[in-house]
Amino acid sequence: MTDTITIGEYTVSALVDGESHLPPSAYPGADFSRYPELLDASGTHRIRIGAHLVQGPTGTFLIDAGAGVMSMPFPPELAILNGLDAPPTHLAAAGSLPDSLAAVGVTPDEITKVFVTHLHLDHVGWVMHDGAPFFPNAEIHYGAEDWPTLVDGAPENDPIRPLMGAAAAAGILRPFSPASEELLTGVTATHTPGHTPGHRAIEIESQGQRIVFTGDLIELPVQLADRDVHFMTDVDRTGASAARAALFARAKAEDIVIAPAHLTAPTFGMIAADDTWVDAVSR
Repeated sequence: MTDTITIGEYTVSALVDGESHLPPSAYPGADFSRYPELLDASGTHRIRIGAHLVQGPTGTFLIDAGAGVMSMPFPPELAILNGLDAPPTHLAAAGSLPDSLAAVGVTPDEITKVFVTHLHLDHVGWVMHDGAPFFPNAEIHYGAEDWPTLVDGAPENDPIRPLMGAAAAAGILRPFSPASEELLTGVTATHTPGHTPGHRAIEIESQGQRIVFTGDLIELPVQLADRDVHFMTDVDRTGASAARAALFARAKAEDIVIAPAHLTAPTFGMIAADDTWVDAVSR
């Protein structure tokens, strides 16, 4: 079942492309003995890989684009490092975004824009497929600040290099403005560096309601209360923590819905008066 929420005139659906099973070491500063419920029987934390579909008066567009067709076995050395006796088979597996789109009645050619929060592979995987744009009528908006390190600076065998190179050659890429900008009426991108240099948060306002798509700014639900928890690929932990704190304060004060890229508990959250998560769909 697809998790869906209504924000004013917009319908937002959390689409699944796959999942990842991350070990405790992926979250520096996290003491999982305080929240063992976040770990499954394998001793890892399961997260959703996917995208957010937005349908409304300004068109049909995506926030992020999944990971594409991929299958990454769980590294034995990672199991040893984390003391996992029965690790999961895969660290990550994906490829179901087309089926998820079809399940909600949307075809790839209906997507007119993809707003990429950052240039990690699990957010741009379906930008290209079999050498061609998977969304043939879409412009792909991205943070150019990510390109030097995450594309040009990626290892030679990293799939992000040929993927984004092909997207550039296809002429579909559109860089975000360095400052906050209105992308469409009521749709705004804000530079939130920390997880990556070019990370963006995308906000939609409609009929007095607001939702912020936070990409990988939030990676674990307990980051709401524990500011010392980080993620292994954060390039600037201090910057990411500051951006999260500012977002949480504003979201609580202004009743803003928060939609992280990977969380499912809740998928769409709001912050209660006692600084706990509330499921925004059932509130």
